[in-house]
Amino acid sequence: MADILKVTTPLSGYDNSTIKNNPQAGQGVQIQNPIDPSKVMRADNRSDSGGNGDQQLAFQYGSNFGSFLNQVKNIPDLTKILTDIFFQSEEMLTGGVMGEEAAQKIASFFEAAKMQGEEILPFIKEQAESAVRFNGGIFDQLRHVMAETTSVDLKAEILNFIRKFNDMSSGKHILHDIFNTVKDMEAYVFKQTREQIEALLKELDLSAPEGQTSQNSALLKEKILPFLGRYIAMNHDMGTIRDKISLLTVLIARYENGNREEVLQSFSKLAGYQGFRKFFGAMTTEQFGELLDQVDLEQAAGKNQWADKFVDFLKTGVSGGTGLENKQMFQNMLQSLVLNESVYMPLLHLAFPMEIDGRKLFSEMWIDPDEEGSSTQAGAKHTTRIFVKFDIRELGQFKLLLLYGDNAATLQLFYPEKMQKTEANIYKEIKSILERYHFRADSLYLQAGGGPSSPVEVFPKIHERKNSVDVRI
Repeated sequence: MADILKVTTPLSGYDNSTIKNNPQAGQGVQIQNPIDPSKVMRADNRSDSGGNGDQQLAFQYGSNFGSFLNQVKNIPDLTKILTDIFFQSEEMLTGGVMGEEAAQKIASFFEAAKMQGEEILPFIKEQAESAVRFNGGIFDQLRHVMAETTSVDLKAEILNFIRKFNDMSSGKHILHDIFNTVKDMEAYVFKQTREQIEALLKELDLSAPEGQTSQNSALLKEKILPFLGRYIAMNHDMGTIRDKISLLTVLIARYENGNREEVLQSFSKLAGYQGFRKFFGAMTTEQFGELLDQVDLEQAAGKNQWADKFVDFLKTGVSGGTGLENKQMFQNMLQSLVLNESVYMPLLHLAFPMEIDGRKLFSEMWIDPDEEGSSTQAGAKHTTRIFVKFDIRELGQFKLLLLYGDNAATLQLFYPEKMQKTEANIYKEIKSILERYHFRADSLYLQAGGGPSSPVEVFPKIHERKNSVDVRI
């Protein structure tokens, strides 16, 4: 019998010393797992800090700005989508699939698109002015202050003032967003809680003028938000309603920021800077308050009847009111419009269908009113670059590039190939139009077919952010 308590020398070949660990095969240096934020991926050779040479030299297309560029290049063509809808409106949208309310909104929008030839220029000017939120004498002067001053503090105060003025002019819109956000929460709570929310919403004054936010702000911060917070704490509801509360707090902060007294206080701070007084003189807070009373806040908020009808038109399509077969087209249209309003897009974007003297056309344009730099700086050359895509029924799509400055223009027109035989007439008519409006055409190029398809190909300014901090958040 073996003596298990006695220490003996083990026989060779009977121990586990020969068992070796199976080493994990290393991955090749070129293997990188696909990026999927919804999953935890195994380790690979990618360095998120861009430590290797390739990543340091190559443009980071995984960044927010890189993602924006890719979307702009691959976005559905708004001109093509809206042209199809507008040109085939009778057959496509009025085939008996819409309810009465949806049909009225669609018909109202198409009716608003009808105009005479002499109405085109005022219409385009109105849309351009509505798209520029901050226009008028005050903001023109503020642009001069921003261009001339080297004070970081003054620039920060100006931006803070503009932010407060923007929130004040959008007060009614923000308040209705708050109401709708809280109203949506009723679908995610119990009946008793829903009744309590309804009672609180009845106390909200939706007719309160812009700038007079104290009463509604007190109700929101002292009653509605604490009530919703207690509901989440008691029921541990971490779902949709919690996400909506996060949105609600942002809206409340914006609404409160638009208080008239806050705007006046911000102006008072600006008056303490010499760089500001150089352009505004000795204007007092009381004088600015009187000036503020004369401002049309609805216009300052970008209110526009045609745009409102266009939004109703989009809502009807996105909600499926024009038929499920058209829903995706409206979603693509909305995606294109939102992307063109991105903070990365330094251009004025306009898009509108028109029916002129019975002929339907759709136009989309991108405008850089300050191609060379800041037009407010002394001696700066003011050059405007414009890219227009327009589609005329029975003719086809045109693309126009225009560079204008010092009453001189360089113009390039890409026209449908089927019109190639009439190129001489097109050239003659364009020259006639330029002379009529006192434009001097340094260069005029015509080409059948082709042309750029995206504003990224036309405006170098879009790529300027490549040289700035470029990260993925």
